[in-house]
Amino acid sequence: MSDVGALAALKWVELRNRAGLFARQSRFKIVVVAVFSAAFWVTLFQLFYSGMSFLQKTALQYNFTGLIGAMFYIFFFALTVMLTFSNAIIGYSSYFKSKETGFLLASPVRAESVFLYKFVESLGFSSWAFVFLGTPLMAAYGKIFDVPWHFYPSSVVFLGAFMFVPASLGAMVAMIVTVYMPRTRRGLVVGAVFAAILAILIGVSRLMIVHGSQSVDLKLVSEVFETTRFSRNPLLPSFWLSKGILELAERRYTSSMFFLGLIASNVAFLVCVAHAMSAHMMLRGWHVSQGLRSQRRYSGRGGVDRFVSGLLFFVDRNVRLIVAKDLKGFFRDPVQWSQFLIFFGLLAIYFLNLRTFAYEDRDIFWKNLIAQMNLLATSLTLATFASRFIYPQLSLEGKRFWVIGMAPMDREKILFGKLALSFTCSLLISETLIALSSIMLKTPPTLAILHSVALFGICLGLSGLAVGLGAIYPNFQEDNPSKIVSGFGGTLNLVMSLIFVLVVLAAQAVPCFYYFGRWALSGDQFRWIIVCSMSGIAVISLIACLVPMSMGLRAIRRLEI
Repeated sequence: MSDVGALAALKWVELRNRAGLFARQSRFKIVVVAVFSAAFWVTLFQLFYSGMSFLQKTALQYNFTGLIGAMFYIFFFALTVMLTFSNAIIGYSSYFKSKETGFLLASPVRAESVFLYKFVESLGFSSWAFVFLGTPLMAAYGKIFDVPWHFYPSSVVFLGAFMFVPASLGAMVAMIVTVYMPRTRRGLVVGAVFAAILAILIGVSRLMIVHGSQSVDLKLVSEVFETTRFSRNPLLPSFWLSKGILELAERRYTSSMFFLGLIASNVAFLVCVAHAMSAHMMLRGWHVSQGLRSQRRYSGRGGVDRFVSGLLFFVDRNVRLIVAKDLKGFFRDPVQWSQFLIFFGLLAIYFLNLRTFAYEDRDIFWKNLIAQMNLLATSLTLATFASRFIYPQLSLEGKRFWVIGMAPMDREKILFGKLALSFTCSLLISETLIALSSIMLKTPPTLAILHSVALFGICLGLSGLAVGLGAIYPNFQEDNPSKIVSGFGGTLNLVMSLIFVLVVLAAQAVPCFYYFGRWALSGDQFRWIIVCSMSGIAVISLIACLVPMSMGLRAIRRLEI
């Protein structure tokens, strides 16, 4: 048996054992994961379908097909860029930071075979959400345009084949950066890379200027097509995917199969290139990532310690030291902080460019609608942030947790320290973003204050959920945050966080739409409803924080070390 076959058999046995272990777990866990996954998929489908139906019923109906096509091009272009970054980040951790990789490279297995083994693994972790997001979009599109039944399985084939393109590109980026840009020049390299990313994002946002003074007519549609023209470049892989699916829906099967073949041939080419690169870079990159050490000398009390001391002045000093350790670990891991910058950097750039869309000159109803959507985007990003970075913090202590457990302090204080760090950091980031949105939109002060209060409750609830559930479902055997988050506890935390965010935003948004919308509601009635709404948000946020925290405290007290 070849080494690739041996590794494939190993992974098959591992997956079979994991499936058997999952089947032997509590039926409650299985039902929860299945029900919430199905509910999330149905919600996405309903959102896509409602959005397309809204566009179909407006004055844009006469060019509806072309508009949806333009949305497909820009949607898949953005997903391709994000997937490439995601695969590069997760691939770096999988190829060069995993203990399993070191074990396999020390065994009589070729480096390129180890690469293929880890490539498939990182592909699954980084790209499953792409298919999960793409299938409800395809279902909504098919229902709107009444496509034949074979469109649905064929579109899944398109999505499944395409996700190998950004995965291969991301793998090549990870290997090149690791080998030729080691950590001795990390500051310069990271600064240059993110300056280039920032310049590209700003340039793209400038290209997408649609002036709000125009009416919804042919001129506006023409400008939308013109400003998104870059995403229809026939050399882009996202164009092949979008065009192939659109041709399939219009029953042009020959053209659709041509684009599927184009995707498949480029997948084969890119995977072969990445495989050939791994023969020379995999082992070298491993040595570089493991052997280099920074020449910087760290003082006893650095900038992170001073920042934490000032930010968490209300927390016990010993707990602040442990929290500072978590923050240092975060900044020293490019896999984590690069994802953080992508999460919130895109939002910040979007908010800074709101004036280019002239939303501030819109009617108060539309201004309120845009402000609510910005609040939703910020809150959902916060939910993702809490699930991705806060939830695995306790598990990342690993087998070293006994050191903290034996420290002369209560374990409860450690958990509250992580809660305080999560709450204060998320509050600072989210309030800054929503204040930026309010300034750019020139939203009324009342609406801006309501959004700030709602975000305060959301930050508290999300932090309590992430820290509490992280203590209830710890995984000290895994050192990869992506794998920790992919477990039952991480899935439950993400689902509960999304439900919590939607409930809070619904409680805040309904009275705002009545007051700033087109319904008669006096100022006194609005103030009374807002008081009730804010009281409800406070109660919901406290429940979302205190219930999982109390359960987490109970679990961490019983934890044997």
